[in-house]
Amino acid sequence: MKRNSSFNIYTGSIILLFAIAPFVMAFDNMDRAELLSARILPSFIHSIANIIRWGLFFFMIMFSLYKITKKNRLFTITKPVFLLSVFYFVQFLYAIIDGTDYLRFFLMSLLSLLIPPFIGYALHKSVNVLRTFAYIILFFIVLSLIMNGHLLLSGYRFYGFMNNPNMYGISTVFWIVVLLLSQKFNQLNSKFYSLLFSFLILTMIFTGSRNAMVGLILILLFNSYQNVTKLMYAISFVFLLLFVVSYFVDLSFIFDRLFNIANAVQDSGRTAIWQRASHAINTNLWWGNGLDANYSIADTGNMHNCYIRFLLNMGVFFTVVSLLFYFGSIISVLIKRRSVPLLLGAFLLTFALMNIGEDYFIGLGSSIFIYILFIYGFINYFLTKDVVT
Repeated sequence: MKRNSSFNIYTGSIILLFAIAPFVMAFDNMDRAELLSARILPSFIHSIANIIRWGLFFFMIMFSLYKITKKNRLFTITKPVFLLSVFYFVQFLYAIIDGTDYLRFFLMSLLSLLIPPFIGYALHKSVNVLRTFAYIILFFIVLSLIMNGHLLLSGYRFYGFMNNPNMYGISTVFWIVVLLLSQKFNQLNSKFYSLLFSFLILTMIFTGSRNAMVGLILILLFNSYQNVTKLMYAISFVFLLLFVVSYFVDLSFIFDRLFNIANAVQDSGRTAIWQRASHAINTNLWWGNGLDANYSIADTGNMHNCYIRFLLNMGVFFTVVSLLFYFGSIISVLIKRRSVPLLLGAFLLTFALMNIGEDYFIGLGSSIFIYILFIYGFINYFLTKDVVT
């Protein structure tokens, strides 16, 4: 009886965190919604999701600290998780010196150290929770289509119920990883899996997100690299799906965006932002201009390239040192390919590539930070899977 009670607490917590993750960035821009004839969720849903998120984080941190003192072998901070935490801790050290934004990086370092082991521990209690995740993903898709499915026929980029198309696209990449993991454990009916996979691919493509497309390609390659036939089936399935859909929906506006790589840096004023930053980077190349330099110098909260943001704010030394730990965590996952599915390493590489176009690394309040915590939680689970309970 005691075990069932604990089981409900652990798995219930990560199910709830998974369910509220996309809602912390729900679409709530009324003016833009009117322009696009889009539907938005009530603003209180966004607020409630954020309250639940921080409540869950607090509970998970307290539980994790307790388990660490008990030295439970199933509750282990593995090397990739530790390296991710140090990645943020290096930025926290710079923030302390600079006297700016230190709370953000302290929290990101703490959460990335303690939340993934909790998620891995919950999966040890019942890996069947992945099936529940798949049903929640189905709910996300249905809700997205009910709210803004009409955008698919109107020539606008699709974003479901989230606040921008890129975030919905990246969310679908994460959901595809979860779906593939569920299939790995044979938890889903093959027809249900194929249907869900199809809708994820289609809605992702309609976002027009280049990051999401790159992520999809990497994950399919890494997931099927040892089975060329399986990879060819996956690629053929995607193209067949697009071919069929093209008879009913005009896809030209999506493909024009996806393949408009030459002018991609012009989107959202990226070139102008980077030009404002370049002189300051050269002036204080080694030690940076402070963590608020993106505001005071580049005049923006989003540099649309986190690596340029790092160089502008922290300089070469702290940028290189911090990134060594992040890419070290990726390497530590890839070399454990016999224990950890390569698609998890593929997502981490995708995340690194996404930061060429956005500032996702430092997004404490972003849905994608929760996704990263889950990915490292999955990694922690696989690396501790052989521990005898």
